[in-house]
Amino acid sequence: MSTVNESWTDLLPPSMRERLHGRVALQRILSNIVWLSMDKLLRLAIGAVVGVWMARSLGPAQFGLLNYALAFVVLFSPLASLGIESILVRDVLTEDELRQRVSLGTAFILRWVGSLVAAFLACWLLLVVRPGEPLALLLVAIAGAGLVVQSCDIIDLWFHSQVKAKFGVYPKTAAFLLLSAVRIVLLVAGASLIAFAWAAFAELALGSIGLVVMYWRRGGRILRWRASIDRARLFLRDSWPLAFSNLAVIFYMRIGQVMIGNIMADREVGIYSVAVRLAEMWYFIPMSIASSVFPAVIRAKRENPALYAERLRLFYGLMSLISISVAAVTFMFSDLIITTLFGAQFAEAGPVLSVYIWASVPVFLNIASTQFLIAENRTTVALYRTLAGAGVNIALNFALIPTYGMLGAAVGSMFAYWITLLSIAVVPDLRGQIVMMFQSINPLRMLRVFFPRARG
Repeated sequence: MSTVNESWTDLLPPSMRERLHGRVALQRILSNIVWLSMDKLLRLAIGAVVGVWMARSLGPAQFGLLNYALAFVVLFSPLASLGIESILVRDVLTEDELRQRVSLGTAFILRWVGSLVAAFLACWLLLVVRPGEPLALLLVAIAGAGLVVQSCDIIDLWFHSQVKAKFGVYPKTAAFLLLSAVRIVLLVAGASLIAFAWAAFAELALGSIGLVVMYWRRGGRILRWRASIDRARLFLRDSWPLAFSNLAVIFYMRIGQVMIGNIMADREVGIYSVAVRLAEMWYFIPMSIASSVFPAVIRAKRENPALYAERLRLFYGLMSLISISVAAVTFMFSDLIITTLFGAQFAEAGPVLSVYIWASVPVFLNIASTQFLIAENRTTVALYRTLAGAGVNIALNFALIPTYGMLGAAVGSMFAYWITLLSIAVVPDLRGQIVMMFQSINPLRMLRVFFPRARG
């Protein structure tokens, strides 16, 4: 293997540069994580400013209606992706160029058709649950159209499979920056709620166009893609558990907002959404790490079982360390964070945030363990455990929201995430993963993972 170093390593301290010298695979993984994290941090910083401004300007009721529409459409998003993301990345790692074209073309068609179905179902069901609300229907329709234009994210997945995430980051970040500026103009002008919905759609559309251009500049040609019925069958055979699993995940991540909107009012949705956004803004970290580490985990499984186990331990340890740190700090300052950022009109979100933030720990570990299940081709286990969590969350929401309101929804979601994480213990040969994950929560174990010389 080549020992050529990535150029960014020249910026590191000599001791770190020496440790990375010649380890090209590790450098590419770290580079991928850095690019994804920089993109998410930029979105986090600018999005926080614009999001807070929007919440203050629109107020809890209008902000709540916008978030209700977005959450409602997100419930159907797994029908658009069909769970093929990780399957596609897994397969193209071992395919030649001709087979990659078939995989990419088939995945694109499946994604496009699934998006159309999801958008239609979202609009139809809204007419059932909230009839006579044209504004809500229009918001859902615009958000549904956003699902369709995101079909080009297949290109982004290809960049991820090649550990070249930066080429997907460029166009999406450019679209985000441009439309963030547009949102600021809309806020200054006092624009309507619909204008902000169209701005969100425009960001997705421009990002997709940018992905096509970047893929073309890197030598790719979408017109060379080919769809195959046989390949579609293989995709759906392997991905259907993940599709239903993603559907269950989305349900217990967003069902609280939808149920609050139906049981209570849009104002409460707005307040609850503020807490959820602050808690979930950290979820980009495990997703960035997982998308960058997954190819290396797959290779280690094929080549070296001992290295495979060690990488899993490191994966779990990193997720535990980050999630516990984030949760502890947010818990201590939740009320201050809410009132400082959003003002007194959103003060009720403070207690909700202090509870919901502890869902971060099982969420981070769930993302890591899902990569393990995909590597082991145990996607049906991922489905069943997520269905268990979704069922618990829906039941708790029905039981707790009428009495405890938003706080009840937060408690239900937190318990649902833990149930999802622990439920794989019912499978005898997977109990070792539960042990490994709980060992990763132990501070002493964390130190041993990250500082191997301290062992013994």
